[in-house]
Amino acid sequence: MSSEPRLSGCPCHAPLTLSTGPPPSMADPLGDLISAAAARGELEQLEDLLRGAPDVDVPNKFGRTALQVMRLGNPAIARALLSRGANPNLRDSTGFSVLHDAARAGFQDTVQTLLLYQADVNIQDNEGNLPLHLAAKEGHLPVVRFLIGHTDTKVGHRNRHGETPCDMARLYNREDVFQWMQSYTRGQGADLK
Repeated sequence: MSSEPRLSGCPCHAPLTLSTGPPPSMADPLGDLISAAAARGELEQLEDLLRGAPDVDVPNKFGRTALQVMRLGNPAIARALLSRGANPNLRDSTGFSVLHDAARAGFQDTVQTLLLYQADVNIQDNEGNLPLHLAAKEGHLPVVRFLIGHTDTKVGHRNRHGETPCDMARLYNREDVFQWMQSYTRGQGADLK
């Protein structure tokens, strides 16, 4: 038997993630229930649970909030959580916010809802990508057009690899996004290459 103290089972030595709250071992069971309802898109159950929740950002057992695991294509779920004070700018271990996830998946309605509740359009993930980078990379032209046309997103922002959103569209062969971004920037007198 080793004489060294064992610290791994102690909650105070669990890995902390500053962006998502307490370690998973300290999560409230209510967080699991709220997250499960949000992930399944069960609005009525979610609203019932939220009535008894003192903190809508309570993490589940994996350290993620209901907003981070919600069904992205359901803006009503996002509105229910955000109207109760959910923080749209919490980030997971990769630096992704829920806005990164919604932009990457192409859910324009959810992107719009998040922005109405003060989601940071210029929030960066751990690689320096904005939500616009991910929408361009995945070829979601409606989301790209919305972000550029209706927000103050930094169109020429370079990630840690030196790539702009336009570069991402080109690198991932998203020709329609690339062409639209080129046309947009020519009209604005800027070059995003």
